Amino acid sequence: MTRTTIQNWEATPGVVPPAANMAAFVLDARLKQESPLRGPVTLIYADSPMFVDPYGPRHRPAMMQQEAYPSNVMALARVQALWGRDDFCNPFIIEKDGSPIWNAVELGRIANGTDTDAPVLINLLRKAAQSIRENAHIFVRSGARAMTPDETKQRQGAIDAQADALDEIANAGLVGAVERYVQIEAVFKRLLDLGTRAPDDLVSSVYHALEIFRQTWGPRIEGPNFVLDYKGYQISWLRTPIMSASISVDVTAETASLFARIDRRNFPITARTAEIGVQKAKAYIDSIA
Repeated sequence: MTRTTIQNWEATPGVVPPAANMAAFVLDARLKQESPLRGPVTLIYADSPMFVDPYGPRHRPAMMQQEAYPSNVMALARVQALWGRDDFCNPFIIEKDGSPIWNAVELGRIANGTDTDAPVLINLLRKAAQSIRENAHIFVRSGARAMTPDETKQRQGAIDAQADALDEIANAGLVGAVERYVQIEAVFKRLLDLGTRAPDDLVSSVYHALEIFRQTWGPRIEGPNFVLDYKGYQISWLRTPIMSASISVDVTAETASLFARIDRRNFPITARTAEIGVQKAKAYIDSIA
């Protein structure tokens, strides 16, 4: 559209063409999706498939689950953390007034990584890296004397190196990035030491996402055990193991179909540390999932 056309729409009470109205509607919906800190929002999903085969065996009715989150980015992180589980089906995200932000098909593109503009952890890290590079020449200079051209170039190089570190973390994939949260924190701190910073909204969004992943993928306490959810299975080990040369790690599942895949002859897994035992348990789950 030309500038004159748009000015005429704004200046007169004439009807805006349907195509322009639809384009504005689509753009507005996408802007909502790409806003990481928009909220509050509610994630809604079913704990079993909604489709019922009329010729198949009867199962219990699916139950709807609701989870409230302060921001869009936290709800999306939760979707990524739960995606692929048997008890996570047909998810969608709505705003406070009930209007939808994400439907199940769009969230599927979030899960498989094809939506490269959505406010999810990997995309946020890459956007932060891009912003850091674009503004590497802008930093706080301190000291009694002005920096020489070589010193300025070195400072810019050090700032660019932090952007490279964020890209490297993003390239490790979702699980790898979450496991490197300490490195992410170190990069943001190093930027402050260099007299600059990543955009505040991106930094906040990264921490929002990491918090959800650490809550979902991190171990929880159940009685005397630590329990870690992984791909629908539960990995457990004693919080205070007895004094021995090895630690026992067990794998179980609440869903009957998943539990049936476990070869109980191979358990419990024994390892020198809980970390090694969890790695072995995850490798076993990967082999049967």
